[in-house]
Amino acid sequence: MEIVERAGLDEKLLNYIERDPTPHLFTIYDLLYQRENTRIWVVEEDDEAKGYLLNWKPLDSWILEVDYAEHAEALLRHVAPERGSMIIDLKLLRIIERKVEPLEVYNWILMEVKRGEEKLVDFSDVVELAPSHADKLYDLYKLWPAGSRSKAYLQSWIKRLPVFGVFKGDRLVSASGILAKSSYGGVIGGVFTHPRYRRKGYALKVVSATTSRILRESRLSALYLASDNSAAFKLYRKLGYKVHSRRIFIKIQRMMR
Repeated sequence: MEIVERAGLDEKLLNYIERDPTPHLFTIYDLLYQRENTRIWVVEEDDEAKGYLLNWKPLDSWILEVDYAEHAEALLRHVAPERGSMIIDLKLLRIIERKVEPLEVYNWILMEVKRGEEKLVDFSDVVELAPSHADKLYDLYKLWPAGSRSKAYLQSWIKRLPVFGVFKGDRLVSASGILAKSSYGGVIGGVFTHPRYRRKGYALKVVSATTSRILRESRLSALYLASDNSAAFKLYRKLGYKVHSRRIFIKIQRMMR
């Protein structure tokens, strides 16, 4: 077993990812379009990639994807992440808890829809946001602590990737955006509707618009949601999304000694 830091998507890593791209869509995007902000360590065995640990430095976000538990343990020993957040497969939770000190642990569901399987609703009244809409998006997300970000971050997001919304008068009442995209697929996030405007179908519209954009340019759209968010789960199922796997989102403090 060998652990090497890679500069990008080499053939071995691509072979590993292409077996099932859905869990790796953030990784692909970061290595293609956020290379200056990304580091990745790959575990290799028998001349094949068996997994990796990726770090996206701006938010200190980590992604751990491996074939076997011993590969996860080797990567954690080698890299020793001390803070930030990490996305892992559910099966790795016990290993992670032995290696790092978790501050918070959340159960997530990873869902996907492939081109031709989507069941979108009419979204003709949805608009693609411009950087000038960052204030409106900030005002909406202030009502949603999980989605709160600075205006500068939101403006940067809108410049980098498409974000869609529904307006009622001058107020942005529902939004959804693309967090990562490539020819392999895209990841949807930031789905939120103003509490006063719920149960009117606006979330269906903005997620339909976002899904449509992703599937126009690739074959796969994916998203993560909290496992106890039954309302969101039903919404995504209506649009054709299916469960891919269970994931864990962990905020970590430091490596265990």
